[in-house]
Amino acid sequence: MKKIIGLSFIAVLLTLQSCGTTSNMQEFYTKYDNQSTVIPLPSFALKLAGKAGGTDLFNYLKSAKVFVVTDAGQGKQKRIMNDLQSSMRGEKYENLVKFKAKDSRLNISLQEDGGRVKKMIFGINGLRNVLVIDSKLDIPRADLDKVLDKVSAEDIADLADILK
Repeated sequence: MKKIIGLSFIAVLLTLQSCGTTSNMQEFYTKYDNQSTVIPLPSFALKLAGKAGGTDLFNYLKSAKVFVVTDAGQGKQKRIMNDLQSSMRGEKYENLVKFKAKDSRLNISLQEDGGRVKKMIFGINGLRNVLVIDSKLDIPRADLDKVLDKVSAEDIADLADILK
């Protein structure tokens, strides 16, 4: 009887732990590992995308990881986005942009070191998907601000369309 109670207690603790928020990006990726697709993008692929897309931001990217959770209802999307925010706070990311339109959200957060942005994470959710782009880069903060100033509401709508 004591074994059953002990095992039940351990099962409850494990269940509660899996429901808790994450405190860093590694915990975030581990928590959603079985529910997602992760696509690492090497530097040369990012440089090619920059040439094709015509944006200067790609020139500063060293690498990126695209993390996608598909077929997620509104509740799950909200949990994932909240866990993402919690993880970024745990690693001292600065929340740069927070944009909400209907049921979709766009969050951009970054880590800075000596006036240069070293990491940037985009979190986007819409319809039934969540997209996280975790990128390593090296760009002066002032240059990044100039690039982001050129982003329009139409560009953000295009990002949301990707998730349809």
